[in-house]
Amino acid sequence: MGAGAAKSREDEFDEEFGLQDDIFPWFQIIQWSAEDAQSNAVFRWDLPSIQSAADRLTQDHESFLVQCPEDLPGSCGFSLGEDKAFGEWAAALLEWSPTLRQVRYRLVPGRLKEETFWNRYFAGLRQAVRAEVFRDEHVGPNGTSQADPDGL
Repeated sequence: MGAGAAKSREDEFDEEFGLQDDIFPWFQIIQWSAEDAQSNAVFRWDLPSIQSAADRLTQDHESFLVQCPEDLPGSCGFSLGEDKAFGEWAAALLEWSPTLRQVRYRLVPGRLKEETFWNRYFAGLRQAVRAEVFRDEHVGPNGTSQADPDGL
C-alpha cells in the first residue's frame, strides 16, 4: 500500500490517553453528561445508540424545536468561548452530522441566535445521552438520573 494507507489501531494508540480521542467528542460528551450522576448509578454506554439518539434531535428543524426546548442549567457554565469545550464539540458535531448542519442553517440566525441554538442543542443532547447511559434509571426532566423506585 502507498503512503496514504490508513493507520493501524496500534499506530493510533496513545500510551497516556488510549483511544479516547479516536471518537472525539463523544467520549468527552458522555463524561460531561454523567458527571453529576448519583454515586451509585450504573454507567453503561453504547456509542452507536448514543449517536442515534443524538441524530434524532435534528431529524429536521421542528424535531429540534420540540426536543431541545430549554437551555442548559446555569451550573453547566455553557459558553462557546475558547475557555470551554462546547465550541470544539459543536464544530466536531457539525462535521459528524449533515442533519445538524441543515437544522442549524435553517434556524440560525433567523429564529435563534447561535449561542441559543447550541445551548439548547447541548441541553437536548445531554438529556439524550443520559437516557442512553442510564437506561436502568429514570432520567428526570432536568437531565438528572433518579433511581427507579419500583426497580423497573
